[in-house]
Amino acid sequence: MKYLTILLLAMLMACQSNNQKDSPEEATQAEAIYEAPSHHSESLTKVMDTHGGYEQWSKMKSLSYMKGEESTITNLQNRKIRVESPKQTIGFDGENVWVSPDTIDASRARFYHNLYFYFYAMPFVVGDPGAFYEDVEPRELLGKTYNGIKISYGENIGDAPDDNYILWYDPETNKMEWLMYTVTYRSGEPSDTYKLIKYDQWREVNGLLLPTTIQWYQFKDDTVGVMSNEVVFESIELSSKEAPADSLFVMPEDAQIAPLNVGEG
Repeated sequence: MKYLTILLLAMLMACQSNNQKDSPEEATQAEAIYEAPSHHSESLTKVMDTHGGYEQWSKMKSLSYMKGEESTITNLQNRKIRVESPKQTIGFDGENVWVSPDTIDASRARFYHNLYFYFYAMPFVVGDPGAFYEDVEPRELLGKTYNGIKISYGENIGDAPDDNYILWYDPETNKMEWLMYTVTYRSGEPSDTYKLIKYDQWREVNGLLLPTTIQWYQFKDDTVGVMSNEVVFESIELSSKEAPADSLFVMPEDAQIAPLNVGEG
């Protein structure tokens, strides 16, 4: 009887402990309920869900990859970035784009510093605040018909708010396959001349589909031409655990601040 009483007391204490761990108040504190950004369109949400979901993307803190001899690391929470190649290093410290060494031509650095990050982080990067979405008529690209979402931006969003993007996705799988985009950074004027990228291969990293290869195609008179360039991304790392050290983005003594509004379309 003595041992039975002890056993019953132990079971009662275990039940009380479990009840304390599973209390609704503590569960709410431990797990915040995700709410999709209110400005996202239904079509964009479908595409993002196919690629792993904007909620998962929002949890990520660090992204790094290699593009040839060029390495890029980005703090995804504040978009500070460091792009390092054998001849130069470009960084964004949250305020200024800088280039090291200070003897190198920095005229394109502001335009270039997050160029490939933006292409690489599709489709999630177009989910940023300040974007507007519009479903466009389906169109054919290289013999296949795609649904499209046009993305534009409000005033004073980024360095080139007049840039437009059209994301083309498979109507059956909702996977992104093409991107059309305009370049307005140098001119500062809206443009209806689109460039064209094919997202050819994807890889799942930390629950998200990220591209390993993107291909530029000639695009003139609304007609797709031949492939003109290919970029391969390697050594891809995506983490939700730890942001990059802030010291990576601090402007070094031998650096210069890149000038504004000088680019190359």
